[in-house]
Amino acid sequence: MQRRPLIAILAALATVLAAPLATAQVREHSMRLSTGDPEASPGPTANKRFAELVDKASGGKIKIKTYHSAMLGNDVQMQGMLQGGTVDFALVGAPTLVGLVKEFGVLDFPYSFRTAQEADALLDGPMGQALLKKLEPKGLVGLGFWEIGFRQVTNSRRPITRWEDMAGLKIRTVQSPVFLDFFNGLGANATPMAINEVYTALETRAIDAQENPPSIVSTQKFFEVQNYLSLTSHIYTSYVLMASKRTWDKLSDDERRIIATAAAQAGGFERQLARSQNTALLEELRKQMTVNEPSAAELARFAEKARPVRAKFSAAIGEDFVHDWFAALDKVRAGAK
Repeated sequence: MQRRPLIAILAALATVLAAPLATAQVREHSMRLSTGDPEASPGPTANKRFAELVDKASGGKIKIKTYHSAMLGNDVQMQGMLQGGTVDFALVGAPTLVGLVKEFGVLDFPYSFRTAQEADALLDGPMGQALLKKLEPKGLVGLGFWEIGFRQVTNSRRPITRWEDMAGLKIRTVQSPVFLDFFNGLGANATPMAINEVYTALETRAIDAQENPPSIVSTQKFFEVQNYLSLTSHIYTSYVLMASKRTWDKLSDDERRIIATAAAQAGGFERQLARSQNTALLEELRKQMTVNEPSAAELARFAEKARPVRAKFSAAIGEDFVHDWFAALDKVRAGAK
């Protein structure tokens, strides 16, 4: 059966959202949504769209105030705040969820997705939804996968043209054991760190490097303290929009429908914004940094170097889940031919 395009799904959701709410059980709520990235980044921009959609669909009864730049805490801290019910929603990087749900580690396997469209198909499909469901026992409700993008390496010392060039670089990564093993396996010194601490660490040379998509490199102004950007595209990373289960359980079915529908619409908007920003801002970064792209042969060597990471963490995550995940990805690729 042919997969329905995301735009068709969003159109259908928009029709539902536009339905009369005369009999809907919608009460007044004042809520908070937090994320770690700067205001101009795709995630925080889409958070505002999400809040606007919820406000409109609820007739102004559900108000969501958005916070950016880790104003309320970093990704790990926000997870605890969600669990405690002191924050209602958070948009976090998927890698930071591995400590709560080990299966999220499958998203961090290097060189898994070849295109953003592959990621869309898998994350919006049964496997992605099954992954979100695993958050509920942890006091979190997954509302959808948004996009951060394909990650690239920046550093202050040299272009990265082959994996051996990573040797000795002290590189900031997210708090994911897969990331740590991958970069340590390349000979780098992987250092987990919250995103709001990275600029100062780069500026003071406490670390040499970091890795993020161009939109984050630009909006975090890493180009001011980094000389080289290498297009390694080593890992595709998603945001996850989550609600506090404590908040969610207090909502009526109609209120949940409004929020879930707005999350899907804002997610479609965010993905397109992330992709357009990553393309446009990469061109701007070419004027501010030395940008290089390793050859296809060298990228294949990167991928080969990452194979032990997948083997190791498949066992830790669960062989059956990993098998089903990549079987679903193979079906996506077969359907795209």
